[in-house]
Amino acid sequence: MNRKNVKALGLMSGTSADGLTLCFFDISAKKTICFKNYPYNIKLQNKILRAKDFTVPALSELNFELGRLYAKTALKFVKEFNIRKKDIAAIGSHGQTVWHGPRAKVPNTLQIGEASFLAEAFKGIPVVYNFRPADIAAGGSGAPLVPVFDKYICGGKKAMLLNIGGISNITVCAGKKIYGFDIGPGNSLSDAAVNILSKGKKTYDKDGKIAASFKPDVKKAEELCRMFIGSKPLVSLERSLLAEPFINKYFPKLELKDVSTLNYLTALIIAKSVKNFILNKDDVKNLYLCGGGVYNKTLALNLAALLPGIKIGSTADIGLHPLAKEAAAFAYLAWLSLNGKPGGCTSATGAKRAAVLGCVIKQ
Repeated sequence: MNRKNVKALGLMSGTSADGLTLCFFDISAKKTICFKNYPYNIKLQNKILRAKDFTVPALSELNFELGRLYAKTALKFVKEFNIRKKDIAAIGSHGQTVWHGPRAKVPNTLQIGEASFLAEAFKGIPVVYNFRPADIAAGGSGAPLVPVFDKYICGGKKAMLLNIGGISNITVCAGKKIYGFDIGPGNSLSDAAVNILSKGKKTYDKDGKIAASFKPDVKKAEELCRMFIGSKPLVSLERSLLAEPFINKYFPKLELKDVSTLNYLTALIIAKSVKNFILNKDDVKNLYLCGGGVYNKTLALNLAALLPGIKIGSTADIGLHPLAKEAAAFAYLAWLSLNGKPGGCTSATGAKRAAVLGCVIKQ
């Protein structure tokens, strides 16, 4: 593995459960060769979002269903982009998080998507999976795991990299110092609201158009924001707690206009976290967005209004497509694991040591 021109394949399915992203990443050149997102149908997406309440047999079945789908999709991807299997040094599969409970009495996390099917489909290529438990075993929260990759990409530049998936998380590269944390809801609140209002027919507010059609209830957003901003960052969160249960509790008579308030609340939580936990101690002026939330124009406008003086762009500005970043990160983390190098970041997860992440299968 320790050689020049190393290329690896990364697979990522985030907490929004909207699809599987694959990225073929040139680790040596820090460059995305190609990537593509393969959307899930609404039936599968809703199934994944309900998985935390499944019986053990149903969850086991979904684990294998996703594993087969990952392998089938990966084979389709390499054929579509004319990638030779012999050029793939490693495959990193994050899997699908169905539960993340780092602050439970017994800290735990669960990612499914049986990796044996990838190993069978790509015989001879090592597949690394189940990245988060090693960090939890080392005393960490198991998330976020992308800061080590973000540091690698930034190469010493000062920057904040904000991923807006179901959960929003941020990495801060401030010279030699690197740290990161989960902020709070990303797309999860407005996604859940749209899902409820459409009775499962829609799963997100495309381009933030619904949110843009109404004025947010700023006072209510400010009141709700207080529960997310404490004396220190939240570090690591479970998506489901920031979806339907939150909506049902605080928006019991949900209306379409509430999507605007939820959008503003999401931006407000991010902005206050950036001000309180980053800008108060580090002079970082550039904020690069990635993840599906990049395309929510209303969210981006709210962030810009709440963070004056901060230059907001996307990770495309530093050479990495915003939808490819997390898949690329797990390609890189797989390469680190196979070289026996730590992928965990103690300043991000709180682990006692930087652990080598993941389990390996090679057929």
